[in-house]
Amino acid sequence: MIAALKIRDARSDLYVQSECVVHLIRAARNDNDQSYFAELYRELMRRIGAVLPRVEGERSGLVENVHAADARDRVRDLFNERLSVDRTQSGSALDYFEVMFADAIAALRKTAMKRATRQAARSERIEADDETNEPSLAVEKAVGSLDLKQELLSEDPIYRSRVVAAIQALPDKQRRVIEMILQEMPIDSSDEGVLSIRKAIGVSSEKTVRNRRDAAFASIRKALEIGSDHD
Repeated sequence: MIAALKIRDARSDLYVQSECVVHLIRAARNDNDQSYFAELYRELMRRIGAVLPRVEGERSGLVENVHAADARDRVRDLFNERLSVDRTQSGSALDYFEVMFADAIAALRKTAMKRATRQAARSERIEADDETNEPSLAVEKAVGSLDLKQELLSEDPIYRSRVVAAIQALPDKQRRVIEMILQEMPIDSSDEGVLSIRKAIGVSSEKTVRNRRDAAFASIRKALEIGSDHD
């Protein structure tokens, strides 16, 4: 079996599918053959690296590239956490990987990318938009706001309906603010010719708008069960 792991051509009849490698390493939890485990583990790490997309010049300092590299490292960490749990007790930690290896890794990468971008936003210097004087989008996300348009584009129709229901359930003052945010209306603007949310709802301070927005986001996050556990 170890010899078969060296076969890299997936078209070969002797090629061991990644799902099979996961099955073998799970089955080895009761073995004392550490060299066998090490060979299986080394091959799994190679295959995880192979299915993760690479970005040219990842460590060049560009934000997107750094995020991609961080996410790949995080995927390995997440997989190792699941493998560690599976090694100590039989459970479902690696079931998905044993059935759909590439899809399972892709799902881990999606989670890792979200985490990497959120952490980067939290560490960014607070800057304001030149025209609206509002905090940057990264800063807005860092303090717990939501990309509602993205939530409403979910491929899950049941989840989309929950997002809509959460918005509709808001108090009128909060719902109006959210509806205008979805229309990409600025919270405030120094240009009197630009219609802003503050002007539309007739309040004197943009802080009032932000307070209503933040309260609305908190209610929506609660309704959708989006919290720190998803970080």
